[in-house]
Parts: sequence; C-alpha cells; structure tokens
Amino acid sequence: MDYSAVQIGEGNVLALRAFLLEGPEAWVALRDDLQKDDETAAGYMSLLYGAFNVAVRRRFSPTYTVGDIVRFVADLRIKAEEDADLIDTLVAEDLIRRAVDAPPLKKEVPDDLTAALHAEVYILLYIVTESDFDGAGLEQFIEEATTYTKEWLAVRHAKAAQ
Repeated sequence: MDYSAVQIGEGNVLALRAFLLEGPEAWVALRDDLQKDDETAAGYMSLLYGAFNVAVRRRFSPTYTVGDIVRFVADLRIKAEEDADLIDTLVAEDLIRRAVDAPPLKKEVPDDLTAALHAEVYILLYIVTESDFDGAGLEQFIEEATTYTKEWLAVRHAKAAQ
C-alpha cells in the first residue's frame, strides 16, 4: 500500500466517533464512502488502527504482565459470548503485544487479515466500553487517536518518499 496519498480528514474522524458510539453497525451507512477508493479505505482503517493502539497503550501501559494480556483476551472472549469464535486468541494477544512493544509470542500467529480485524475491533470496543468515557473523555480519546494516526502515517509518507 502506498501510504503517501492517505490522509486523515474530518470524515474519518466522524466515522470513528460513530463507530465508537454505535459499534460496527454505524459503518454500514458509510460503506460506500469507506470503500470509495484504496486511499479512502486506508484512511479509515488507519484511524481505526490508531485508535486501537491508543486504547491498548492506555489500558496496559506503563506496566503490565504477559498474564494481564492473556487474562484480558480470555475475559474479552467470555464477554463476546456467541461471537467468541470471531476472536482468535493468538491473533488478539499478538496485536496487544505489538501495541505495547512486548516480546512476541513464541507460537506461530496466523497471518489472517480478517482475524486481525475482528480482534482489533473487539479489543477496541471492549476497552472503550470499559473506559466508560464521558463526552469530553471520548473526544480526548478520538483526538489522541487522530494525532497518533497522523504521526504514524507521516512515518509511512517519509518511508514512501525515500
């Protein structure tokens, strides 16, 4: 993916806000806009990825144990009830470990984009729900996620320019 054309705009932020408030169903109405072209879709997915990383870092940093991550994923799967099968344990643990710069898993992690997206979405929504943000807290979280994502994309832009 050439990230040099990917930008985070107000539409991305509005979609993230709707997603965090209403869940994945909020994006159904935005599907055509989200998939307009590769760069637009990458903008939305990049902001989702940024929000995931901010949420995980807030939840687990500055101190955590590997046991904390394992228990979190187990709790997440329990609370997901009938959707628990959508959350691959290894993928979820790997995503969290990467976000907090923890040592990688010793086991082989499936390279499955759908599994990664499911885990990312469930983890993000679980942490946001657990955080019980008020209006100002949610806006602060979205602003932090947007800033993080823009910085992450700036690194990608610089790499693409080299």
